[in-house]
Amino acid sequence: KRNARKHLKTFTNPKLHYAFRTYDQADVHQGKLTAADVLMANLLSLRLGWTDVIPLFAAGNTPFTKLRQALDDALDECRSLPDLERCTDDELAMPALARANELATDVSNWSNVTVSKVLHRLAPVVPVIDSSVRAFFHTTQPYRVRFRLCEELRENETWLRPLADLYPRGEDRPLSLAR
Repeated sequence: KRNARKHLKTFTNPKLHYAFRTYDQADVHQGKLTAADVLMANLLSLRLGWTDVIPLFAAGNTPFTKLRQALDDALDECRSLPDLERCTDDELAMPALARANELATDVSNWSNVTVSKVLHRLAPVVPVIDSSVRAFFHTTQPYRVRFRLCEELRENETWLRPLADLYPRGEDRPLSLAR
């Protein structure tokens, strides 16, 4: 518990140069994914360039455009869900998100890590799944991470919620426990 407070205080300090502080400053919209949304995830250690982003928004029926449509579908699905710790097992399956993760494997420089970092800012129920999180939960499967993280959040909510409330993501945007 003591370490959690220390880490949050450090990572949210505006005088320090941590990515989430900047990542959270951008407006969150309810529309479809934009190129700026994708590029914003570069603040979380991604290395997406124009060749990884522009083809998502091109015309046609390519692996890139299929991925973009799947990302939009995942946003629609995830925005309608409760906070991760309130999701049922069926909701945790997030089939549209699972489809986006599947299609990401067909696109160079994309993975389930990329998908999670792109979507989290716009749909906080999608947890950021990076190498540290996968190592902690001993799995690379996004569904397993969501399920295990949900269990952890439920078990620890009594002390996590008040802590998260001290570090909002912005005006009227509380820090999700999934973060």
